[in-house]
Amino acid sequence: MKRAWFLAPVLAALTACGTLGTPPAPTTGDLLGAPTSLQLGTQRLKVEAAPQLGGDTLRVRVRVQGQRGAEALPPLTVTGVYVVTREGMWSAPAARASRQGCGERPCLQTSGSGAAGRLSAGEGVQVVVSLEDPRGRVLWLRDARVTVQDE
Repeated sequence: MKRAWFLAPVLAALTACGTLGTPPAPTTGDLLGAPTSLQLGTQRLKVEAAPQLGGDTLRVRVRVQGQRGAEALPPLTVTGVYVVTREGMWSAPAARASRQGCGERPCLQTSGSGAAGRLSAGEGVQVVVSLEDPRGRVLWLRDARVTVQDE
């Protein structure tokens, strides 16, 4: 019991650094540095995004795609959707992903939505998704520049 006195400050310090809870939020530079394609095993992954503005709400549909003719994607979970704008960064947790309706390519589809802030239709943005593999590693994948569409 006498040795346990040091645990409280250590746990407080670790929690403050973000190592016990969720990882710290990425910076705009982190997101813009994300690759536009990702090689996982035999699969090369890309992401396609479609941001749509409806009133004060931004909805971003994303599709993480593998190569044509490939059997399946690696077991990944989409954990977040990020949009880098000229004003800064927008983010939303990803909805439950689906592997259906992908056509000839294996894919994982999901979306994120939330308050649009200062975004306007016609604005060029960069969309980035965070992925988690079965070992808990966080991977980032960025789409080419896309334009926010009006619903």
